[in-house]
This record gives sequence, C-alpha cells and structure tokens, in this order.
Amino acid sequence: MVSISSTYDIMKLKLSSMASHSYTLLDVHRDIQKGYRLSCAMAVAERLGITDIQLAELLGVSIRTLQRVPDAKSPLNAQMSDRLYRLARIVAMAEYVLEGADSARTWMLEHQRALGGAKPLDVISSEAGYRAVEDLLGRIEYGVYS
Repeated sequence: MVSISSTYDIMKLKLSSMASHSYTLLDVHRDIQKGYRLSCAMAVAERLGITDIQLAELLGVSIRTLQRVPDAKSPLNAQMSDRLYRLARIVAMAEYVLEGADSARTWMLEHQRALGGAKPLDVISSEAGYRAVEDLLGRIEYGVYS
C-alpha cells in the first residue's frame, strides 16, 4: 500500500515532513481541523482532470460554496478538508498500484465490476465507499482476482 507520506507528496498537501517520521496521523488530524488550502483541492482536481462541479460534489458542498472560498490560499473547513484528505490519499494509492497518473485517472473514472458497476470516484464520498475502493486497490496490488 502507498504510505501517507507518498499521498501528500504526490498531492502537494504540504506534508513532506512526514518522511522524517515525526509527522503522525494526529498531526494529519490537526491539519484537517485547521483546513487545507483551496489550492490543494484544485491541484487534486487538476491531477484527476475533473471539473470544479465534480470537485465540489466530492468535497460535499455546492459549487457556489466552493466558489465562495475567497482565494486559493484560503483554508477549507474541516469537513471539506477531511474529504480532500481521503480523495488525495485514494488517488495517490491508485497512482501507486496502477503505476501512473494516467492509468489511475482512467481507473477512477471508469465503472468497476468489483464496486457493483460504480465508478471509484463516485463511491468514495462516504467512509464505507472509500474503504471499498481502498480494499479493491489492495486486491489489485496483490493480484487477487477482483
């Protein structure tokens, strides 16, 4: 599985210090509570090739709410930051398991039989769906028929 360090490094969520092992999940929790910057969310959206409307849906807000964030340096609220963390982590994991950003992007946007025909990007809006996608990527990584 991909490490949390890789997740943030790939998604540019300012957490490269995790490689030093001084950064814990409790630190991630604190960062989520403080709020990630909108620019981090935009970087993830760009990496996935999704629209602002799709990003707003993934963050659990309306497009108007997302547009009201004053600028790219403004922090998102804790709920939006938590969803961004999950999104960035699953994208990074997909990039690692599927060996590249292009294949991960394609996989995230395609219907997957192992997810009941749903797209991974549509499923990760809930914790249970996130875990189902994470589990599927783990099975793919280890060559388990899915």
